[in-house]
Amino acid sequence: MAVWARLELGLLLAVLVVSVTAVQPARLLTLLSSGQGALDRVALGSLLNTLAARVHCTDGPCGKCLSVDDALALGSPEKSGAPSGPVLEPRHIPRLSAAAALYLSSPEATCTDVRAGLWASRADRLLALLEGPEALTPGLTRLLQRIQAPAQAADQSTSEACVDLPQLLAEAAGAGAPGSPGPVLAALLDHVRSGACFRALPTPQYFVDFVFRQHDSETPNITLAELAALMQRLGVGGVTETHDDHSDHSHLGEEAEHKDPVAPTTPNSSSSVWDTLCLSAGDVMAVYGLSEQDGVTPEAWAQLSPALLQQQLSGACSPQSGHPTQDQLSQVERYLYGSLATLLICLCSIFGLLLLTCASCSTATHYIIQTFLSMAVGALTGDALLHLMPKDPKDRPCSHGHSHGGHSHGVSLQLAPSELRPPKQPHEGSRTDLVEEESPELLSPEPRKLRPELRLLPYVITLGDAVHNFADGLAVGAAFLSSWKTGLATSLAVFCHEVPHELGDFAALLHAGLSVRRALLLNLASGLTAFLGLYVALAVRVGEDSETWILAVATGLFLYVALCDMGPPPPQLPAMLNVRDQRPWLLFLLHNVGLLGGWTVLLLLSLYEDNITL
Repeated sequence: MAVWARLELGLLLAVLVVSVTAVQPARLLTLLSSGQGALDRVALGSLLNTLAARVHCTDGPCGKCLSVDDALALGSPEKSGAPSGPVLEPRHIPRLSAAAALYLSSPEATCTDVRAGLWASRADRLLALLEGPEALTPGLTRLLQRIQAPAQAADQSTSEACVDLPQLLAEAAGAGAPGSPGPVLAALLDHVRSGACFRALPTPQYFVDFVFRQHDSETPNITLAELAALMQRLGVGGVTETHDDHSDHSHLGEEAEHKDPVAPTTPNSSSSVWDTLCLSAGDVMAVYGLSEQDGVTPEAWAQLSPALLQQQLSGACSPQSGHPTQDQLSQVERYLYGSLATLLICLCSIFGLLLLTCASCSTATHYIIQTFLSMAVGALTGDALLHLMPKDPKDRPCSHGHSHGGHSHGVSLQLAPSELRPPKQPHEGSRTDLVEEESPELLSPEPRKLRPELRLLPYVITLGDAVHNFADGLAVGAAFLSSWKTGLATSLAVFCHEVPHELGDFAALLHAGLSVRRALLLNLASGLTAFLGLYVALAVRVGEDSETWILAVATGLFLYVALCDMGPPPPQLPAMLNVRDQRPWLLFLLHNVGLLGGWTVLLLLSLYEDNITL
């Protein structure tokens, strides 16, 4: 009987072992990396129960808003209308992991999204936001902070045995997918299923280790020379004097000058994913388990010092280490979109063809040209007074660099129509002379005989336009270096103030005696220099270092063109004031329409340019 009892007990234990092994869920990261297997309704139900038991809602119990059908719906294409499959395949695991992470971080909002049918799209958006090595580490850090239990998050220093971000990244890399958000979130969900805790921030010892990882001597301690170099980088301390009995007989100040053992942007091979993470004051206090209500005691300040030192040395919070936004373009996309935008701007010259519709009507052509000339005066003075002068670089917010309203573009947009631009009209041959005592005669497509002093004027205008359009290309190229939204907004703004300028120049070329065909050809040729400026900006990456002096020179030149070449000081009156016409009131009305139209466009652009977003 004893033998039978032992045999029955052994069989029972074997059945229990087999049963436990059979219900043990497969790891999501393993399924994703192998591409084999699936998650059926039983596995998904167990996962959802684990998620529901782990979340903590601020307004009481969250309830179970997730169903197996909701999870299975993550495997069907969005808005396809197709029924959900019976299982989730390995290719659906990244979306499932992202959706589960959203539920763990914000259960109330996720339940709202589930009821609205937006759970899958929110998961896809999270995966897109975490794409790229620059966005993955800070994004996952904030996500882990929200997933942590409230008690655990309040005392970060006691969670050294918990799973942290470096471990998740290492597991994803071990599965053959380093730096990809899907495998990292799958590893995160595996640890959630096993009941693990998480640590969103580094341990206090990390900051000490970071400083000591910077020195390259054979001893485990920081040498005097390295300490001097460290203090020099931090901008503290004075010059350390050396003694004659030192073996190297060298000045530590000189050694610190030539040796740079604490380069903040080039950590050695043992660097951590925390090295580029910018921590807030609350994060630093959470690392050391300090209460925000109690503040930092003198004793705790000594503990915080390594963290502050690490943040300074790593340069993680410096402006130059900011992470690119998701709106940034690849190099190919910058050239493609920049070229398309510049082409549209160059086609402003084609607007001169509008004059051809009235080529058989000399009176209408005369009034159209006068309107365009007055519009050019309004746009020129509006650009000078509303855009260039108010944009003092010292008054701009530091967080926006050298932004121009809502769109930052390296060389400010106001420099585009005027940067180092020579006056389009010489003093002896300005547009004032072109229509002096003008009568509204027909502007024939054929060239008329020019006075000797005006023969070179069309080419001077074309040369000025070429420099002008080159600066426009610089502005557009620098804008697309920032993001596609900034590039498009800048292109629209440049287009707005280019239309009156180009039409005015086209009218001036016609008044100078050129045929319509030749005037249009010269206008198009000058517009092509915008492509040169675009490609120079994209290749050289024009920055803000020289913007201050460029802005000063451009402001002076633009004001000269606006107030002197086209201004009213006697004895030279502006061209539009020298016209004699049989309908003076109509001409007066058209001049005011052009002037007010040019000023209005630039005024609206100056007032609402902050709102040019997509």
